[in-house]
Amino acid sequence: MPLSPSDVGHRVVVRRRLGVEHGRTVYGDVLGVLESWAGGRLSLRRRDGELVEVAEDDVVAGKPVPAAPARRPRRGPPDAEVADPADHPDPADPADPAGDAPESGAALALVAAWGWPATVTERLGGWLLQAADGFTSRANSVVPAGDPGCSLDDALARVAGFYAAAGLPSRIQVVVGTPLETELVARGWRPRASGKRGFDTTDVRVAPLAEVLSRSGAPAVKVGLGGEPDQAWLDLYGRSGPAARKVVGGGDHVALARLTANAVDDSDGAGDGLVGIGRGVVTGRWLGLSAVEILPAYRRRGLGRAVLAALGTWGRDLGATWVYLQVAADNTGALALYDRLGFRLDHQYRYYGPSE
Repeated sequence: MPLSPSDVGHRVVVRRRLGVEHGRTVYGDVLGVLESWAGGRLSLRRRDGELVEVAEDDVVAGKPVPAAPARRPRRGPPDAEVADPADHPDPADPADPAGDAPESGAALALVAAWGWPATVTERLGGWLLQAADGFTSRANSVVPAGDPGCSLDDALARVAGFYAAAGLPSRIQVVVGTPLETELVARGWRPRASGKRGFDTTDVRVAPLAEVLSRSGAPAVKVGLGGEPDQAWLDLYGRSGPAARKVVGGGDHVALARLTANAVDDSDGAGDGLVGIGRGVVTGRWLGLSAVEILPAYRRRGLGRAVLAALGTWGRDLGATWVYLQVAADNTGALALYDRLGFRLDHQYRYYGPSE
């Protein structure tokens, strides 16, 4: 791993092995200042002051986290700078009455990347290069969260090499309206379609988790939660394969919602087939929601809201206080639901690729 005792005194992120749950190894990330590394143990001071001890044998990955420039005011236009969570007020802090989210823009994009982890990653300064055998654009694109540490042309050359080695097209997830978008357009890069519906602009919506739970109410039906995607879950999601299993099942803490026919309809012939799914992942104070799918015959019954409520309650119990989700900017039906649950727009992004 690139982390070493020479990083003592610097801000780092460490991925550690937490144990085995339901036959599956569970991992978690610790972000903080590396205060010591001795006697086979690492001591990290988190931004809330907690000292976390990690056994060296449990560390599976680690890397320094470069210092980030200060973010611009929360209500200004979105920008591509990385926000340092330690510099942002806690949403519960009375000095922050607006309750702004702890990360925004590109910094939130990085949180989302940790929650939808690619199988292969590489750091280029503040940029995160990701690949996962082509499974979803999110896991096969660059998150440009900060300065790459070199010229933009050199960075793009590194990006081209990374994706050529992975057998994938070069893609960069770009926050709409940023200088990077202008620079890429000037170099001939263009927006590329993404998602199963082929849209090109994605909304990132955020909300205080307590507000979402208050507005959604208790789930009207029983929603099961598990940690491993089986074939039935992946079939309803519409994606499959080894990379899908690794990405969907990856992240700090993951819950996969399962809604069965007999939970919705108690008639004798309902059966236990899946009619709805969803995914939640907790990363720090954030709950990420994704992959909410309801079979067409079961829509307009409040089942999507029930899935979100179940995942929200699970995330709250793990300490999450804010929630984010990504949705196609033209998905009016989903956006109407999210508006009713209290979500607001944080930023939009597009995937850019070089001219073909």
